Amino acid sequence: MRASLESIRNQTFTDFECIVVDESSNLELASACRDVCSEDPRFIYIHPIERLGLANSLNLAISRARGQFIARFDSDDICVPQRLELQVDFLLGHPEISVVGGGMDIISTDGNFIAHRSYPQFSIDLVKSMQFTNAIAHPTVMYRKDAIDRYGGYKPYLFCEDLDLWLRWMNSGLLFYNLPQVLVHYRQDSTLRDTLNWRFNLRVRISNFKAQYFFRRVFGILSISLWVAIPQKLKEQIYKLLVLRS
Repeated sequence: MRASLESIRNQTFTDFECIVVDESSNLELASACRDVCSEDPRFIYIHPIERLGLANSLNLAISRARGQFIARFDSDDICVPQRLELQVDFLLGHPEISVVGGGMDIISTDGNFIAHRSYPQFSIDLVKSMQFTNAIAHPTVMYRKDAIDRYGGYKPYLFCEDLDLWLRWMNSGLLFYNLPQVLVHYRQDSTLRDTLNWRFNLRVRISNFKAQYFFRRVFGILSISLWVAIPQKLKEQIYKLLVLRS
């Protein structure tokens, strides 16, 4: 947790506010998080009275945000020092783009490198890829706050709240972009996902179905339906082969 917050504190872009929504039930951990935030006036600590879940926590933080851009990160991930600077500069220079993500390195709990993940760069390629997979990494994104104001924020889904948001925004015509640089070191020891995760994936794809890219969308839904039926161990092997390539 401290390393994650320190990675924000040490950004080369310094004119930011960091809103920390802490839902930890561990009093010692919550106290440590509060202490770290108290060391820097740019950090705003929020501990909800009741557990909100990820989507509602994100919406709460966004409602408190005063800036024109929103950057997302998790409490166990590490942002590279230039992350905010790269994304702010890009959005200022490209007013037509609403959401910008980037690459990430996957690391283990103890910080060892596991693999690199890159994503389609340009909006047209992102939209096409999004019909099969999530083509923008949620922990790396920065987006314009007015996109939330115009098209709505996160729905309180148990899983895939980010995929639902991206599909809704893409269907509304917003443009996306992925920077080629690694922006985040993302902790992920296990590649296994709960079957319920994939069911939500199908649910949000069906609820956001649109005629544009009709055949891609249908094929994507059918592919994910098949993926849900594959045994977990086989999923793990396929994921490592196709996605976690160093």
